[in-house]
Amino acid sequence: MGPHSSLSGRCVHRVTLPLRIHCVRLIPLILMLRLAAMDAAAATSLPKTGTTTSGDIKSSLSPWRLSVFSNEHVRTGRLERDTNRTSTVFPPLTASLKSLSEVSSRLLHDLPLNEFAIEKDVTDPCSLLNVYLPRKRSSRFRQYIAKVVDISPNVEHAEKDVNRTFVASRPDLTVINMHGLHPGHQYSISVIGRRDGESELIKEESVIMDPIAPDFGSRNATILSSHTNITLRALKPERAVQDTFRISYAQLDPVKYFPKLDVHDIMEQHHIEIYLGNLYPGHDYNVSITSLINEIEGKPWTGILTTKPLSPENVTVVDVNASCAQVAWTMPSRSGADRFSITYGPENGDAKTNKLDLPLQTAVDVCGNLQPGVTFLFTVIAKKHHEQSEPSTVSYTLKPKPPENLRIIVDYLKRKFRLTMDVPSEVESKIDECHVSIVTEGFDTIERKVGIEDARSTVLPRKCSLFIDLHPGRRYEISAVTTSGGATSNKLSKSFALQPAFDMKAFGLSLQEESGGLQLEWPNNELIRARLADIWQNIVGNDSSLHMRVDPQSRTSHWKEQSKQFESKPSDNEPVVVPNLRRGSCYKVQIYTVTKSGIVSAQRFEEMHRMSAPSVNVTTEEIAKTTAVFRIALDTVDNVDLDECSISLIVLDMHGTSIYEGTVRLSKQPARVPLHGLRPYHKYAINAQIICGKSVEHTCAPKTRTMEQVTFETRQGRPGPVQNLTVRALNPYSVQLLWFPPALANGVITHYIVGIHPVDETDRDWLVNVGASPAHMDHTVDAIVDNLIGGLKYRMDVRAVTEAGEGDISAASDAVFVEMPILPPPRPTARIEILRNTVRSTDVTVRYSTAMFSTKHGLLSKYAVIVSEVTGDERMNENRIFEHYNKTATWGQVQRFDVWPPYVAIESPIEPVRKFFPSRVISDVIGVDSTCEDIDVEAVCNGPLKAGTAYRFKLRIYTAPSLWTDSDFSELVVTGFTAVGSRVTFIRSHLATVTKWMRYLKADFACTDYNLPNKTVVFQIATPIRLIRQAHIVIPLKFVV
Repeated sequence: MGPHSSLSGRCVHRVTLPLRIHCVRLIPLILMLRLAAMDAAAATSLPKTGTTTSGDIKSSLSPWRLSVFSNEHVRTGRLERDTNRTSTVFPPLTASLKSLSEVSSRLLHDLPLNEFAIEKDVTDPCSLLNVYLPRKRSSRFRQYIAKVVDISPNVEHAEKDVNRTFVASRPDLTVINMHGLHPGHQYSISVIGRRDGESELIKEESVIMDPIAPDFGSRNATILSSHTNITLRALKPERAVQDTFRISYAQLDPVKYFPKLDVHDIMEQHHIEIYLGNLYPGHDYNVSITSLINEIEGKPWTGILTTKPLSPENVTVVDVNASCAQVAWTMPSRSGADRFSITYGPENGDAKTNKLDLPLQTAVDVCGNLQPGVTFLFTVIAKKHHEQSEPSTVSYTLKPKPPENLRIIVDYLKRKFRLTMDVPSEVESKIDECHVSIVTEGFDTIERKVGIEDARSTVLPRKCSLFIDLHPGRRYEISAVTTSGGATSNKLSKSFALQPAFDMKAFGLSLQEESGGLQLEWPNNELIRARLADIWQNIVGNDSSLHMRVDPQSRTSHWKEQSKQFESKPSDNEPVVVPNLRRGSCYKVQIYTVTKSGIVSAQRFEEMHRMSAPSVNVTTEEIAKTTAVFRIALDTVDNVDLDECSISLIVLDMHGTSIYEGTVRLSKQPARVPLHGLRPYHKYAINAQIICGKSVEHTCAPKTRTMEQVTFETRQGRPGPVQNLTVRALNPYSVQLLWFPPALANGVITHYIVGIHPVDETDRDWLVNVGASPAHMDHTVDAIVDNLIGGLKYRMDVRAVTEAGEGDISAASDAVFVEMPILPPPRPTARIEILRNTVRSTDVTVRYSTAMFSTKHGLLSKYAVIVSEVTGDERMNENRIFEHYNKTATWGQVQRFDVWPPYVAIESPIEPVRKFFPSRVISDVIGVDSTCEDIDVEAVCNGPLKAGTAYRFKLRIYTAPSLWTDSDFSELVVTGFTAVGSRVTFIRSHLATVTKWMRYLKADFACTDYNLPNKTVVFQIATPIRLIRQAHIVIPLKFVV
């Protein structure tokens, strides 16, 4: 089928929606009688077989029909019942339809028939029908129904469509759509009105659906084109009815019309075949196929069909170059082609086929995917649109690639000449063998066929080679080609005079430097000499000789040296010696063979040889701490090329670091080289190398001579600073120092000096010596420093010492600082001393020495004298109520206790000195302050002691408010007694104490009873403290009369 074919008016199969129509009620008796009369007339007038014409139906049927509907189907009378029972088909009453509708309308309703129209759907006239209802709603009918009955003649009952009914679909209730009808079938359509279960026939018509043409573009259809005819085959549309197929076709360019063809349909056949003949090759034809029934034409199938063009003729292939070939052909005069297609590929194998599409031309250069030497099949096809001619094929073998690099190689093992050439790889070209032709000086020709040596890989070049008997010094002309499948490559030719063989290794020659010159020696082994004689005879020539030439290359010499040339043969059995060559100078050495006719060997020994460098003496002369001088002198100045040679000097320290690099030109006079900036007590090595020639000269490599290394050691000096100095406090008076020895010891370290420098103190700095041992040279050194004071900050440094003196101190940024921790002072070893002659009733004098003050754990801030009352059994009140936050009670706070707990009587600051030397004695009177009752109870006050009471005293020393240490308690002392007349005063004194204690508790009190004989006073106390609401507290007042 042509690319422009199309099918117009194709029927669309639609789903038939079922419609349930309920039974109607019985009609009046008069209508029943009328129906009976109609059935009788129809039974007597209609024929049993054949087709009934519209005239017969008109004369036999009554002018109207009654339809009775069951639950599922619509029944319309005996005519339709007979149609469903038998194969006899009655066509619809087309001629009398109008009269019947008019009678029905006149008798049953008042609706005008012209408002009911039955028409084919313009979008699909082969399967769709529309019944158009009145736009104005009728009061008589509430619903309209269309009944469809297939009354197609000459159609078997099984092929007919089933009877169906349709109703108007929403939202448009003025149209009844009937779908799913079969193309070419004849249908009877009855329009029925319903209301309240009653049905009435309104209108009846017969309609033949448009036929449909076969689809020759479907999968089940085929269109076969040849040069002069076109055959179309396709299945007929299912259940479609037609009686004729009409074929119209015309040639497009040039325009030519053909008579129309009518093909009658055979209903028993399911397919159709159409043959169009007497056409022209390679032309387009517009073909239209239309189905007809009763002269009703459906929409045609149309398509542009093309006949096959004629095949190309006289196809030829010619090589253009190694990768291209030209394909040419001729085109028949009436070919009709508009383009050509060329396919080509290897004749043998499964290689991919290549394809080229070309415009209307008769030759093309093919350059893609061609392999030289391979036989290809070239196929040329003429095309017209989608049609193509029979292929025209030709087989052609492309020329293989020619050989390359034709050369003569000497085979020393077989002592023959080998002719060899490179052949392209298997990937590049297919080659079967090589053909070689050799023409001598006497015009004798030698022809040889040579096989190809396989390579290790298909992408590597191959070789053709063969042994031939040739004579050095004679002229030859050699040509070679490659062949493949009868095709021959281009010829490779070469004309030359055969050169003698030469190979230093194969000849067993050795070249060496000897006694200021060069010496070329022949092999000494007899077997090797015999083999050399055979080589000389076959591939060198008995009349050929060995030549050695030495050319000076140095250009800086003060004199011009001449070239030297020597000649020899194996039969001479003497070495070739070139004497008196200058040390360090460059020479070009050439060794080769020459025939009697003067033809030089292709292979030769060529070497740019530089004579060995001269030797020198290196000695040290002056060595100090940071300087040294060494001397350089030549061993001999004869036959030395001084302009070409120099001395490279490198001086390394003990760590392999270069401290001096320099170059000194060789001269006849000794040279002195000074070294500065050396490190004391360091080992150094002098490396001297004589270099003759320049490293940038690639033609003549420089020669070097490395002299024996010379070492020396500088004298000792002051050491460098120590490394990684750290400090760690061990306690308030000791630290640990850690450090690594200096990186530059500059000698043997005898000891270290540690400097201690107090910060913000008036004390002087002091030094500590730390011994050193060889074991410390590579390990950490540690030292303990004592006699420090807690709380002070110190800066410390360490210096190493050698026999040359003290080393340097580390940089200020590397200085270490330490701040000593503070602890409570050490416990004093002495106690407070009581002066017995100063004991009175309320005070006593004590004495202690500053020798009890120790600054070992830190500078002292203050001291205090602690007073504690002792009971008769020598016990003290250990009440801890005042020990919270490390605070001891004051004199005012202990007045509420019967037995006074320890309290601070005296508190005094201490001068921040490092040592209390010389010591001094301090005396304090305890209990002399009579104003303590008038000050705050939390204030330290040296209030009076109780008369006749035992006390002990101790000294408390502070380094910080929360860090303190007590001495041992002093000996027991008892204060003096008061007179009898003093009772009231004593009681009043106790009352004053109680009053102050009450003020401390913020309480109200009143004296309720006083009994002097019983030594008691009773108070009523009210206090806001939660622990004491109201209580009677009896405070005993102890006193002695």
